[in-house]
Amino acid sequence: MWTHVRIPLEAEQNETWKFPISGRVVWRRKAEILMPERFPPAVVEDYRSRPLDFAAQYQQRPAPIDGNEVRLSYIRYYGGIDPRTGQPDEKLPTSFDMKIISVDCAFKSLPTSDYVAIGVIGVKGSKKYFLNVINAHLDAAATEAEIRRQRLAYHPINAILIEDKANGPAIIQRLRVSVPGVIARNPQGGKIARMRAAASGWQAGEWFIDRDAAWTPPFVEQIITFPNAAYDDQVDMMSQAAAWLLEVSQPVVWSSNAFTGELNWSSNAPM
Repeated sequence: MWTHVRIPLEAEQNETWKFPISGRVVWRRKAEILMPERFPPAVVEDYRSRPLDFAAQYQQRPAPIDGNEVRLSYIRYYGGIDPRTGQPDEKLPTSFDMKIISVDCAFKSLPTSDYVAIGVIGVKGSKKYFLNVINAHLDAAATEAEIRRQRLAYHPINAILIEDKANGPAIIQRLRVSVPGVIARNPQGGKIARMRAAASGWQAGEWFIDRDAAWTPPFVEQIITFPNAAYDDQVDMMSQAAAWLLEVSQPVVWSSNAFTGELNWSSNAPM
């Protein structure tokens, strides 16, 4: 029988290691470097600039070279220059058909808690553009404040999708007092199933991200290494938005009332 031992360069959570023969116990805090004298901060940051290499070689979370459900080759960018070809990326539209905010909440803002993920997405035809991504430890009050800040920064926002779990219900209740378009989302199916449903849009080249944004490298790393990534909050935020956008894109069905002759419409979209 084999025992799989995984010791990442940078601790992704608080760790306790016990040596089986000597009984020695070693504690390591989250974000602590395994050998700081050999891997100073500047070296670690350099490694981190190559997300796939860093995840596989140093964090010991290998993924296929081109990614898992969402492959690296599926990623489309806007606003920069493709370093491989020297060609400019797609330009960010000057206007959108709609803009939405998608939020994956957490229970607490403790260092050991999951992260909150907030994404602002502009939609133009079949194309979706991530305008901003926030990924941080936030409590309910800070999450609500960040949603309001992003809504103001990217006004007008047509819909705010908030997962109806963790701190979500409380945030939804408070926002609805003064903010229109707040939609509670109860995720259906497992995380992998939702990611697979969203992956088709990436494969079709419908999703775009800012090439030069600070949030881009960790966002790309998480979505292409899922489900092997240490966290999946940004994946959940993205797949939640993808599912809702698919629902609202369903055609409207018109029917005639047999008694009044009036036309009524119905849709699968939970507006």
